[in-house]
Amino acid sequence: MNKKLLQTFCLAAALTATNASAAVIDVLWYGGNAFYNTLPGTLASNAGDYDPNNDGSLDWNVDIWELGEAAPDFGSYDVFIIPSWLSGMDPSRLLSAGDDITNARGSRTFLSGQDADFHYLNSPGPIDNGPRGFFINAVNWAASGTGMGIVALADGWQGTGSTWMNNVNSFLYDELNGHLNYFQEENVNIVAGQENFPVNEGLTSAGLSNWGTSSHMGFSVSTPGYEVINTAGGNQSYAVTLVTEGQADGGTDGGVVTVPEPASIAMFSLGLLGLGWARKKRNQA
Repeated sequence: MNKKLLQTFCLAAALTATNASAAVIDVLWYGGNAFYNTLPGTLASNAGDYDPNNDGSLDWNVDIWELGEAAPDFGSYDVFIIPSWLSGMDPSRLLSAGDDITNARGSRTFLSGQDADFHYLNSPGPIDNGPRGFFINAVNWAASGTGMGIVALADGWQGTGSTWMNNVNSFLYDELNGHLNYFQEENVNIVAGQENFPVNEGLTSAGLSNWGTSSHMGFSVSTPGYEVINTAGGNQSYAVTLVTEGQADGGTDGGVVTVPEPASIAMFSLGLLGLGWARKKRNQA
């Protein structure tokens, strides 16, 4: 065999013999009413199947923090989901745990006026380019930073206003006070240039719109510490969804490190032996 060809083959085998380990994230979900509490298990059972770009997905282990239960150990979770007000949630225990949430809170926060959880359970349903994809991307993105990520959906609508975000005891109060507005919006537009960000994987503006009221609230586009990823078509001064500033293009891989599998290590060793054999033969030539 040609020496250079052998070297190329062995090096290619060594470099391509690694696979990413399957990743599992630990999800804490703030519970709502009995009907809503069917959603966490349903979505977790198939979240790992969502991978429009064929670049990897995450499996979920989910715990529901239900009414009447003691506050959990927030630091043991990768992400904390706070549902939309349509879940029937009672925000009292959320507000009481503000300091503990703040202490465990990590590098990524996802805030949206879209109530993708409600629309997953209702209309238009579990559509990938719609409520399902939007929700899974949000959770995977928030879980892929350091510490406990946050995903918080619309906490009210026009006529009701905030149920917890703008409460003085909210862990988000200082960040959001004066930056919230409540309205009904059907057109949600992904910010130009962000279409290929992992947090928007498989999504289009059309897919985020026309859900039968796609958004119920928005955030000032100048909210400090946050970056806009989609906007309200009829309220351009408000973002529908914000993420932590500087993290909008961050990955959704759960922070997984690519490691060699046992068979890959064997292939790598074979590659090294092949390179050594080629060098020996060259020296003898």
